[in-house]
Amino acid sequence: MADTPKLEIPPELRNIAEQGMGQARVAMDGFLSAAHKALDDAGRHVDTAQGSARDLGRTTLDFAEANIAAGFDFASRLAKATTVDEWARLHADYVQEQAARLTEQAKAMGERTSAAASFATGTKPGK
Repeated sequence: MADTPKLEIPPELRNIAEQGMGQARVAMDGFLSAAHKALDDAGRHVDTAQGSARDLGRTTLDFAEANIAAGFDFASRLAKATTVDEWARLHADYVQEQAARLTEQAKAMGERTSAAASFATGTKPGK
């Protein structure tokens, strides 16, 4: 028990271990870089989606304000009408104006919604 022989690790085996550690470190660094890039890309997509949702919300609110203003304007004109024929004409004009306004608003909302959906799915609008 006095002298136990020292077992030495051959230099070749140490070289293989060092190379393996170096390769593992390089692989892990590559993995972490890819993970950071994926998170950054996801963050940009989320920011863009939030911006699209914000724009869609603002557009909806703008349309609601325009429709409310048109309703008040119609009510004001109607209150000043002096004959039933004038009432009928004002009403017909309002219905026609409102139909045109709603058509334009629906078209704009459709385009914005389509663009947002295209972004979300990664396709080009209209395809």
